[in-house]
Amino acid sequence: MLILTRAEIIQLLEPSELLSALEEGFKALSAGQLDVPPRNQAVAPKGVLVGMPAYMPERQMSVKLVSVFHENHTQNIPDHQAVIALFDPETGTPTAFMDGEAITALRTAAGALLSIKLLARKHPKTIAIIGAGVLGEAHLKMIGTLSGVERVWIAARDIAKARALAARASNAAAADSVREAVSGADVVCLCTSSPEPVIQAEWIRPGTHISSVGYRPPGGELPRALAETGHVFVESRAAFSPPPVGSAELQGFEPEFGTELGEVLLNQKPGRRDGREITIYKSMGHAMEDLAAANLVYRKALEQGIGRQVKL
Repeated sequence: MLILTRAEIIQLLEPSELLSALEEGFKALSAGQLDVPPRNQAVAPKGVLVGMPAYMPERQMSVKLVSVFHENHTQNIPDHQAVIALFDPETGTPTAFMDGEAITALRTAAGALLSIKLLARKHPKTIAIIGAGVLGEAHLKMIGTLSGVERVWIAARDIAKARALAARASNAAAADSVREAVSGADVVCLCTSSPEPVIQAEWIRPGTHISSVGYRPPGGELPRALAETGHVFVESRAAFSPPPVGSAELQGFEPEFGTELGEVLLNQKPGRRDGREITIYKSMGHAMEDLAAANLVYRKALEQGIGRQVKL
């Protein structure tokens, strides 16, 4: 069984390869080629443990176990912690065990970047990142692969964290407020664990693309008014199911209200329809994304001889 650390995963995950793996995964998901049961959770007094198994043809089977404990920041421990295991699809033999935090952050940001490429107006010049934690950092890394971006505004509750993150990119700067960051942005990336909306609909100008990856039921970071009036895209229509399967911000909408990214990639449904509509990608985090990223890491690790083989 191959054991891979967080540092090794960061070394192995290359943004363009990750985007390609996710594109294939989104297409397969919308084509009905995956077996992904609804995720489940065990509830403890201070948090939850979520299970996310998945099968995709010609890939190792995967399961991610992720714990979500929102008060961990008081102990300087990540709110989200995760591990991923892979299994041979022919025999069920465990083949790999790896850190899941780096994969979760990078595949989430890569999904947001894919939504920007598919749904934002062409050649976005100004991007706002709301949230300066692990997901904000991963978004800044992925957005760094986009050409033509002149300014990345970063806003967070802690301005010191926003400034520290902005220092990592030459075209990034910390905004004094969330409203300042988003009011002139072509793309807005919400990367928080806020239980309530972090932006207001009137701050968003026509034609903006919004990606929202935060998860904090029974609330969330995305305003209801934007979800009601925008053109909504999701990983899977399971996003309209009640949490923990779906998104709290999408409750009350019929599944047909949203379009899957895979349907856009397969040319089955339209993406952006005009230059003034507000497009919204609401990500729940899908087991397919973990499977695609973990399989990419596993293959590259074997090719390059990275990791440690352990006999159980």
